[in-house]
Amino acid sequence: MKTLQEENFEELKVKVLDLIAKTSVELGHRSDAKTMSALSKIFAEDLQKENRFKRMTINQICDSFHIGVRYADFDPYLNIRTFFRFINTHKLLVDDARNKVEVLNQNPK
Repeated sequence: MKTLQEENFEELKVKVLDLIAKTSVELGHRSDAKTMSALSKIFAEDLQKENRFKRMTINQICDSFHIGVRYADFDPYLNIRTFFRFINTHKLLVDDARNKVEVLNQNPK
């Protein structure tokens, strides 16, 4: 599985656009194609630039959105700030699990 930095930018942009469109429907928001296209470009660039996300995969990003839409303790909007909140919350869980397995030698299950 490729990390975000290893992803081809154009392919990542398409994957992110699909994710944003799905999230828009799940949140009940109506966004035009131009707005979603701009959001996907900005967000794809952010995903590849942010050092804290460099080890994450697009599947982990999708998981963070899935969980965030359903269980966020705030009213989510279709914007970059909400996307970062989804990812940061999920990343804490992933990093904690990775630490328990790799450092503390706990059972991965």
